[in-house]
This record gives sequence, structure tokens and C-alpha cells, in this order.
Amino acid sequence: MAEENRIDKVYARLMRIHPYGWGLYKKVTTHDIHPGSCGYFDLEGDWKSIIDLSSEQDLISQGWKIPDDEIFDNNGPGSATWGPKTSSSVQSCSIGGTVKADNTVASLKTSITVSYKSNSSQGAVLFTESPILRHQIGSEASALQWMSENSSEMMRRHKQIIKDRGVWIVTKIYSTRRCAIAIMTGRSSSVEINLDNSQGLLTLAPSSAWTNSSGSSCTELHEDENRVVVFISGIYFSKKPLRSKLSRSQGQEKQKDKIFRGSSDESTDEDDTNNELNVEWYPNFDEDDEGEESDDEFT
Repeated sequence: MAEENRIDKVYARLMRIHPYGWGLYKKVTTHDIHPGSCGYFDLEGDWKSIIDLSSEQDLISQGWKIPDDEIFDNNGPGSATWGPKTSSSVQSCSIGGTVKADNTVASLKTSITVSYKSNSSQGAVLFTESPILRHQIGSEASALQWMSENSSEMMRRHKQIIKDRGVWIVTKIYSTRRCAIAIMTGRSSSVEINLDNSQGLLTLAPSSAWTNSSGSSCTELHEDENRVVVFISGIYFSKKPLRSKLSRSQGQEKQKDKIFRGSSDESTDEDDTNNELNVEWYPNFDEDDEGEESDDEFT
């Protein structure tokens, strides 16, 4: 399989139509990734942590500078109920169901089998158990300030990682206790899943499972008491070839070739030197410049 067709990359790309960040195909919990996590994705797409900006004890013991208090969000998590999330090429239809009793007649439950079919060569489906929790940092500018103040040490300790993989500071996550993921990689491929239908709301229950499939597809079921992370957002930092500066990319459009970065994704643009960021700029940092086309550079 070509690098760009690896399943986790395909899934992240397909789920970009949803405004929640990058979709994660492989299981990772909030113990591993949360707002303030600084790390990278290795060659297999697994998350590797470097430092937790939310842990002052770890920062001090490892010799990193402490971020200012504005980086932390004191508002608590946001909560939401999601329906199924699909890529634009996927269609769904209910194909049947059963009624079952749980101890008493009053607690009748309906189980619905739902079929999903891809109309193109690639399609994705995500089911989540409610509630979905959103956690985020308080200030991206503070995260940028921290990386600017620690960039020399980051380059000294993790030069090869930055060169090969790039480094992320996670700014926002969406998590659930249980999720089901399917990816269809062939035209007219389909998958089926059993869901509980309680009071007209399809829900992912412990008994839910992927069942029949046709064509080419991959399915996963993830569950964890620490909660499974389904989407992340963050700031990506990398070192440009033949340059000594650390540049940052914010927003999915600028990061589209950098999530789960592989050799085929590496940028060779050595002339992108606009919007150079110096430490002394940060009290007046304007977050609106995220929409500019060029990456920003740290000295």
C-alpha cells in the first residue's frame, strides 16, 4: 500500500469535512493525548509524547520553561451528543431490526442494523457513544510563546524527530467512552453495524458490533474508561530543509500534508521565509494571521 493510502491517513483526510479537527483511526486515550500534550506521530502513526505542558512538575524536572497561566482553560469541558459522522461519499439506509425485552416488558429495546455504502473508492463512518466531551487549551498564543521560548532546547533534544516527523502541541480534543470506525476502500463497498434504537435515537451500546461487509473495508471498535480521543486539533512545528529555524503551521489547510507525516509528505519549499516570529512579538501576537498561506518561523 502506498504511503498516502495508509488507512489512518485515508481516514484523517476523509473526516476533514467535519469541523472538529483531525480524525484518529488508531485507538488513543485522553491519558495519552490531551490539550497541552507535546509530541509526534511515529512512522506507524502512533502518538509519542515528549512533554505535557499541563504538568508543571514534569516541566521543571525535565528542564523546560513553564508556560504562562493563560494557556490553561478553566471553563471546563463542553458536552454534546453526536449522530453518525460520515465522509461525503457515504450513504446510509436502515435495513432491519429486532425487539428484545430486558427484564420487564416496559424496558423493550429495539436493535437496528444500519448499512453504509461508499459511492467512491474511499469512504469513512464514525459512531460515538454520548456524551462527546470537548477539552481545549485557553490560549494558542500562549502555546506559541512556550514553543518560542523552548525552541532551542527542543531542537537540541529532538532535532532528528523534528526533521523526520515534526512536533505537535495539541490544542483541542473530542473524546468518547466508546466509538466504532469503518473505512471502505473500494467503490460500492459496504458495512453494517448493529445499534440500539432507544426512543428514536440510534446509540452505540456495549452490544453493538460491525457485522456483514462487502467489497474492501476495515472496521474498529474502541472503548476505554479513560475515554477515546476521536478528533484532535493542534499546532504543528517543523524544521525546513537547509534552514535553522523552527516553523509552525496552524489550521487543517496548512497541515493537510503533515498529519501522520511520511517521507512523501515532506515539504521542500525552502523559500517560505515570510512572517518570521520573534520572541518579543508575542505580547502583540495576532491570531488572525492563521489564514495566511505561508508558515511562520521561529528564530
